[in-house]
Amino acid sequence: MTTTTKKKLADTTESKAKAAQANAKNTGKDTVINGTETVENMMKSSMDAATKGYEQAFSFSQAQAEKVMDTLYKQCESAAELNKESAELAAKSGNSISEGYQKLNSMFMGMAQDAMKKNFAVAEAFLGAKDFNEVTDIQSSYARESFDAMVKNGNELTTLTTKLTTEAVEPVRKQVSEAVEKMTKAAA
Repeated sequence: MTTTTKKKLADTTESKAKAAQANAKNTGKDTVINGTETVENMMKSSMDAATKGYEQAFSFSQAQAEKVMDTLYKQCESAAELNKESAELAAKSGNSISEGYQKLNSMFMGMAQDAMKKNFAVAEAFLGAKDFNEVTDIQSSYARESFDAMVKNGNELTTLTTKLTTEAVEPVRKQVSEAVEKMTKAAA
């Protein structure tokens, strides 16, 4: 082969390589452009779907909110009717609680006075004791009496507290049951 032929062959190979390189650049640009368009189309479809979903959810939520508001309005009307009864009931219950507190306070004061009297009596007995055996007898007697008083006072407190709680809560419980029943009927 001649030098000219070799040169032409090299030029042809080189131009083919340049053409292939240019073609590859164009293909890469086309791929990027096509990929960008695909992503843009996907984003647009997603946004459209999200917008539709939002609109449907909003419509559904608005309808549900209207139903809830209607129900609440009916219940508020029922509650307003019960308001006067509730105020009277609250005053009655408050008076009952106040009276119960006074009874409990009196009971505690009586217990405290009895305990102080017993403590002074035991202190005097200790001072008048002649020997250690007499001190232990006084202490044993005091412990037994204190335990018996604690059990007695505990029973009295339990009985009084239960009675007072029942008196204060029963009218409220009854009123609440009636109010719930009325509201349930109004909602139906």
